[in-house]
Amino acid sequence: MNSTLLGIDAIRYPDAIALRRIVNHHSKDALIDIALRWLDIYDITRVGGIAADNEDDSDDDQFNDYMLDNEDWQASVRRMTPEQYKAHVAKRYEDMREKASKRRVVDRMLNVDWSRGLNARQIAELDLTYYSEQPSLKNWRAMKLIFGEEGAQDRTKIDPQKIRKTLSHFLSPFIKHHAQVLQKQNMVWIRISVHDGLAPHVLPTSMNVVYFIWFKDSEYLLGSQMKVEWRDFILEALLRLFKAVEMEDWPLTGKSPTSLSELLLNKDSQGSHSRYRLHQLDDNPLSSGPKKRKIEDLHQKYTKGMRDIHAEDLNKIATRERFVATEFGPNSQPSLQKVELQLNLPYTTESKEFSLGRITRQPFPIKIVLEGSNVIEGIRSLIPLGVAQNPMPRFLTELHSMATNSITVEADEQESSGQRITPTSAP
Repeated sequence: MNSTLLGIDAIRYPDAIALRRIVNHHSKDALIDIALRWLDIYDITRVGGIAADNEDDSDDDQFNDYMLDNEDWQASVRRMTPEQYKAHVAKRYEDMREKASKRRVVDRMLNVDWSRGLNARQIAELDLTYYSEQPSLKNWRAMKLIFGEEGAQDRTKIDPQKIRKTLSHFLSPFIKHHAQVLQKQNMVWIRISVHDGLAPHVLPTSMNVVYFIWFKDSEYLLGSQMKVEWRDFILEALLRLFKAVEMEDWPLTGKSPTSLSELLLNKDSQGSHSRYRLHQLDDNPLSSGPKKRKIEDLHQKYTKGMRDIHAEDLNKIATRERFVATEFGPNSQPSLQKVELQLNLPYTTESKEFSLGRITRQPFPIKIVLEGSNVIEGIRSLIPLGVAQNPMPRFLTELHSMATNSITVEADEQESSGQRITPTSAP
């Protein structure tokens, strides 16, 4: 294994404000689960070591009563074998689920069981576990690996267990760092903490930590923000890891890795086609038996049950619903927080109040920015609410299949819609 990786792995980081900030991200129960798992992986500090009954307890004054229970001080505990002591400590953590505060659990972890400090792998695991459970705390940008023509498919078949060692092998000549990998289903989380210029036992700040998510067996990754001085080195190491020739910034950003993966990996099965991907079809369409269909009361849906409210013509509402089902499908839409539209289309007003009283072929540039918790879902809701008219422009109804936050729309007579829609290059 890479010597740099081994060196940083061996460094222990003692109790400090920066370390507690990482630990305190987790709930009490989560910390107890982590501690129980660590008991089988990392060495723990014995309370007083393996001592005789008559050994003086003064050496244990470094541990205070707030962190240790009376049972930990008993001579019988000090005579336990390593396996017996681990079982004893595990029981203490289980007892703390109901009887102790989160602060006491943290104190026990940092000042008793790992009093010599947590190593880099433990800290990276705490950090990766937290952000993999709270990914919306980061802004993610998509990237695409470009392979040569020969053997491109085989190059994305990488064992996630080998990523940590291989990535550090390529990165260590340029940057002193620590790498950690965590796999959750089809997402492989990669954490790189940069230690250049830091004294030993000093944790890197959050600005010195870079995160990536690789969608397993695909050419797409997501990356968090990184400093310019490291970018080329880190991207070069990733290219060598995946045996790619180029890394392309893809014009797609967002806060939900799950939604971004849907947009990137399932571009051709969004909208009304999503029901095929999600197997939402009749298992036996040729069956002659009666099929029960739930008929939705449109009046109930749009008046919320308040009968004193008069809904619009229900035929118009039904027409809107059919349009939405055709263009957007029956499932919820992937989440995008921001979409930028650059419309370079001819100005076509014929108002007599303007000197421009004719259709001109010159483009009239307009930039539109749509923002919200889920822009595509918001666009979808405009038609049923009667805010927008159908049919909507294609550059809005097909956003779910474009895998981009930014598009440019230009006039093109060769297109059936008269418009050419292209993703805008990432800045």
